[in-house]
Amino acid sequence: MRCSISTGNSNNAQAGKKSSRCARCGACTVVCPVYRASGGKEYYSGRGKKYLLEVMGEETPSPVFEDIFSKCLLCGACVAACPRGVDVVEEVRDARSDFTRGYGEHGYQKFLAAKVLEKPELLGVVRRFGRSFHSLLSTTLPADSGLRVKLAMFGGEPVSFANEKIASPAAPISTSTGIGEQLIYFPGCSARYLAPEVLDASRELLGSLGFSVHIPAGLVCCGLAIDSIGEREKARQLAKKNIEALEQQKGRIVVSCGSCYAHLLRYKQLLSGDSPWADRAEEVAGRLVELSRLLDLTLAEKGLKIEKDSPGRVASKKNLRVFYHDPCHLRNELDITREPRNVLKRFSARVELLELADGPQCCGQGGLFHLGAPELSATIRDDLTAKVLAMEPDIITSSCSGCLMQWKSALAAASVELPVLHLSELVSMLSGQKA
Repeated sequence: MRCSISTGNSNNAQAGKKSSRCARCGACTVVCPVYRASGGKEYYSGRGKKYLLEVMGEETPSPVFEDIFSKCLLCGACVAACPRGVDVVEEVRDARSDFTRGYGEHGYQKFLAAKVLEKPELLGVVRRFGRSFHSLLSTTLPADSGLRVKLAMFGGEPVSFANEKIASPAAPISTSTGIGEQLIYFPGCSARYLAPEVLDASRELLGSLGFSVHIPAGLVCCGLAIDSIGEREKARQLAKKNIEALEQQKGRIVVSCGSCYAHLLRYKQLLSGDSPWADRAEEVAGRLVELSRLLDLTLAEKGLKIEKDSPGRVASKKNLRVFYHDPCHLRNELDITREPRNVLKRFSARVELLELADGPQCCGQGGLFHLGAPELSATIRDDLTAKVLAMEPDIITSSCSGCLMQWKSALAAASVELPVLHLSELVSMLSGQKA
């Protein structure tokens, strides 16, 4: 196995500025969550990884080298901060594709999780047991129990084993109250199998706005987590299956998970060596729309205006103090930060939107990063949690499935009970769709 160096020509928000030449300025170290959580270990920064890639050249990567490169969230903060647009994230992805199976600390946990994602319907079984055990044990396990924190990500109504059927990827879903434009809906693994309440809320909300919503048969995992650990060929196979499923019908494709949306946009790059598939991926990418963007545009078209706060308006007049957590893929790669806030500001008579003084931060989930580097992940998570809880929110919301799971674990670790809702669930509640 060889560790190759990418030229950094990734297709993202920094396209056109890419360079493989690092100036060693250190801008990436300031924004790197892993660098900060590790106490400033240079080799975890974008600059450090770039230097190691250059030193290694074509040599076979050692276990230590592989472990260092496993400690990357792929959050894109370094790329967004780099004045030369060096795409360290893509170079880390490329390097991992040459690594040994199960590389890095806790590597086989990531490997096994990726195997489950190849057949995402298995997540339905995981949810059944996870929610049942969470319901039984959440109040009896000690506050500092690691199991209690892990089970928290399954927080929700207990599942009836007798009455519930696990969704099949082979079965299409086409039920909504809307009679207008038909939207093709890509819910992602989490919303379809782990948290179907997100799928239901998104579908019902879009239906209430006049859309007809259809989930085509044959959808599989978007492949983000699998690609992130270096299983490039398996990620390509999943991409092709999703392209085939999404091509079944014309129309816009709405995606309710920010991470899934970012990865679906990467399909053309992922399949760049296969011209017919790259062209098909580009066509699908042109139809994609992220949920908060769609909601922002649709609510504006329907005349629901953004209510602006006056400087003297006091918080006591608000009903809900809401913290919106920005998924890194949307914030760093795609600059989708205003749209979800615009949506929430349309309900500002009932909502006070909270913001961190130093700006948005990564939650530390990072796809499978939280499995491979649990201590670093928890340090990043707990730092953010303390800052957010100091603002005394009533609700935490986001539009990324992984971030939502991380936030549930974060609150359990802090022994705090707060609702953690997907943006579609919160908007449904605010608009009267749900109590």
